[in-house]
Amino acid sequence: MKDIDNKNPFTVPEGYFDGLTGQIMAQLPARHIETVVERTLWQRMEPWVYMAAMFCGISLMINIFVKQPQPLNLTAEADIEAFYQFYEEHVSNAIYHENAYMNETVEY
Repeated sequence: MKDIDNKNPFTVPEGYFDGLTGQIMAQLPARHIETVVERTLWQRMEPWVYMAAMFCGISLMINIFVKQPQPLNLTAEADIEAFYQFYEEHVSNAIYHENAYMNETVEY
């Protein structure tokens, strides 16, 4: 350790750091400054609109493909009863009203 001492073995030539910055800047390519173009409202909102459409589509596909259809528990007797009930409520009333109003005389 006595041979090395605390002495710096490296030396720099005189005036080296004075011209160093100029030499480095001369070697760099010229930089082009780009102008900033203002983005329109649609260009700013476009990614958000597409993302919302994607989530709506995913939600629709989940509702269509994942939901299980409800089984129909209809019997032949239930179908006949439903037909008779519909007939009594709608068709017989329509026939009655048709006959009642067709026989009226209209005076001008």
